[in-house]
Amino acid sequence: MASFALPIQSSQASLDFLADIKTSPGLTAAERFKLTQAVLDVLETYYSGMTLQFWNKPFEEIDFEKRITNIVYWVDLAVKQSDAAYHVDPAWVLSQIMAESLFCELAISKSMAAGICQLMPNTATRDFKMVIAGSQKTHYMPPYIKLELANSLSEYQRRLREKGGYRKSTKGDAAFNLNKALKWLAEGKEGRNFATLQLNRGEVLRDYDQKIKQAKKDYVTFINANIEALGEGDIFKNPSFFVAFDERFTYKKPIFAMVHMLANALRVRNGNMLAAAAAYNAGLSRTWTDEILYTKYGQLPNYSETNRYLSRIIANYEEISRRFRA
Repeated sequence: MASFALPIQSSQASLDFLADIKTSPGLTAAERFKLTQAVLDVLETYYSGMTLQFWNKPFEEIDFEKRITNIVYWVDLAVKQSDAAYHVDPAWVLSQIMAESLFCELAISKSMAAGICQLMPNTATRDFKMVIAGSQKTHYMPPYIKLELANSLSEYQRRLREKGGYRKSTKGDAAFNLNKALKWLAEGKEGRNFATLQLNRGEVLRDYDQKIKQAKKDYVTFINANIEALGEGDIFKNPSFFVAFDERFTYKKPIFAMVHMLANALRVRNGNMLAAAAAYNAGLSRTWTDEILYTKYGQLPNYSETNRYLSRIIANYEEISRRFRA
């Protein structure tokens, strides 16, 4: 595909953001090299001299060539082995990884998404059977450190379930809203008991939110502490540590997972690459619409985060693809 410009098309042509039916055998060695160089040129052009997000270090201190070479290899292999109905463009996958993490293997967000593909814990374990921090008994024993925080992911999940159960069981307590209170006051009714229930419910929910936030923070602390102490802060120095501790920080499984999710979204949304990318960020169900004309290709969810995400991917893809296809 050339770009996201939308020229006048013949009646038989598809718009450029619609993926082709899968026919490509994958990249040749020469094409992998060219794609690697295209990505490196984009990075050099736009980030040279800057301290980079995710990395927290100057561009010149990062060996991007080693990283992009590895990532392109695994992206190509994942695309080749995918049973997708639609072609998953390797340049698109690189553009999406760039938007997710700027190719930083050790990127981890406050929401606990981790690695170059920013996989959430549940997605990594439930859908792709990855080892993640805190999922193995060995993670609760030396040589791992900060063992008092090893159970923080389970704590987060437990608090989340408890909050959901509490919200459901006290739903009736939330019925006494401001409008009802004002109406009762105007009518001279006493609503003190209802107001107390409502206030108590809000206080309990805020307490749950605080404990959930703390559990997430503890989990990120546990991961980062072990990466620095045992993983030497670099997947190339001690790769066996990352495989045993949290596979989201490696290359193969996360990239295969991303390609699988994109391929599935392309299948469901009839090749719509924008909807597939939005699904990776916001969830596939949020790209569905029951409007008959638009059901086939889906819709883009109205979330500011997803809009920013798609904008970055489109720009990344234009810059990478233009160099790669030249």
